[in-house]
Amino acid sequence: MARHVPLYRALLELLRATSTCTTLVPLLLPLSGDPEEDEDEEHSEGQTSVGMLLAKMKTCVDTYTNRLRSKKDKGKGVVKTDTSDPEPEGLTLLVPDIQRTAEIVYAATTSLRQANQERKLVECSRKVSSRPKPLYVLRSVEEKYVAAMKKLQFDTFEMVSEDDDGKVMFKVNYHYMSQVKNASDTNSAARSRRLAQEGRHPVLITGPADTPYANGCFEFDVYFPQDYPNSPPLVNLETTGGHSVRFNPNLYNDGKVCLSILNTWHGRPEEKWNPQTSSFLQVLVSVQSLILVAEPYFNEPGYERSRGTPSGTQSSREYDGNIRQASVKWAMLEQMRNPSPCFKEVIHKHFYLKRVEIMSQCEEWIADIQQYSSDKRVGRTMSHHAAALKRHTAQLREELLKLPCPDGLEPDGDNFPERSMGLKELPGPPDAEKPGGSQDSEGQL
Repeated sequence: MARHVPLYRALLELLRATSTCTTLVPLLLPLSGDPEEDEDEEHSEGQTSVGMLLAKMKTCVDTYTNRLRSKKDKGKGVVKTDTSDPEPEGLTLLVPDIQRTAEIVYAATTSLRQANQERKLVECSRKVSSRPKPLYVLRSVEEKYVAAMKKLQFDTFEMVSEDDDGKVMFKVNYHYMSQVKNASDTNSAARSRRLAQEGRHPVLITGPADTPYANGCFEFDVYFPQDYPNSPPLVNLETTGGHSVRFNPNLYNDGKVCLSILNTWHGRPEEKWNPQTSSFLQVLVSVQSLILVAEPYFNEPGYERSRGTPSGTQSSREYDGNIRQASVKWAMLEQMRNPSPCFKEVIHKHFYLKRVEIMSQCEEWIADIQQYSSDKRVGRTMSHHAAALKRHTAQLREELLKLPCPDGLEPDGDNFPERSMGLKELPGPPDAEKPGGSQDSEGQL
């Protein structure tokens, strides 16, 4: 934005002009295909509008200016700036425009909504049939899930506070506590600007469908170094079974995340972190699309060449069997029993809404692993994985049955049998759930 100040100032002026024309103000609200549809907040939930985007932009610049003001106060009025960076001057011009325009647009859209509410009171009987369906009668579980979780997608949690002496106090466990406590207050304007854009984290990533991580909740702690974005963020996986499980060749059991974009793997130059073009969103997308994949075995260096061969297929199947049972134990069962305070509400809603799907998924995993229990090469290991998976699934079922309906959701009639196929114990040694595969090998992307 700072590199295109004239463009954005012109757009903001256009929005202020639009706000003064009552016939154009509806363009600032979420657009529906039917001009007769309600334009209130309930109908617009989950939709994007110019007004909503502008409000988020104001929040971003408010955060940016507050951080700079805080650093200025702590530095007794002296702010260290990078004279080679032309962006702060441009932002200084743009910030007041954004703040003023957001206020004008908010006033105009609020006035329109109030007028619409008054109109609806008169037309209530005619409109009742066209109102959006409540959450509990949406057509599918997926719709319910998206509607319920969207509100929490970029939620915040207060992780730290300061005591009377200004000492940083953490309210939750955080992998990078020492870095935060030892960090100086000389944050650069560039770092403050990027953090305002990208936010602060930890993050929670759920395993994609059709992978051995599906529906598991994987927590990552993130720290942005003092010279960010010149250096990439630091990322550590917290879901490691107490450092006992290596979920992927790229995810070490000590929490290390091995990715070229994080400069933790020697990838090609274009894959490494670039301060101008790389972002934390790219890191998250890389984790979900390049690490939490359908066949993680082939992420191991050199193993890709065995893909499609009988040996490679068997090894991959064996590796997946171990990851599946570990995902159920640590990314599902343990997350339900001991959720991080940061994600307690998210985890509760995730497992409540997905409980039927998760149990069906576990049953399919059990059946899939069992069919290879008699294989001469991998049969013994697969029997171990099946036994562990059955045991964890039975415990998971009990936890899912105890889940109350989360606040804001209507109870539904979805249920699963108290007992279903595949949960009889298989014989197997007690160490069946120990991580297998190439646990000591290096990973790459």
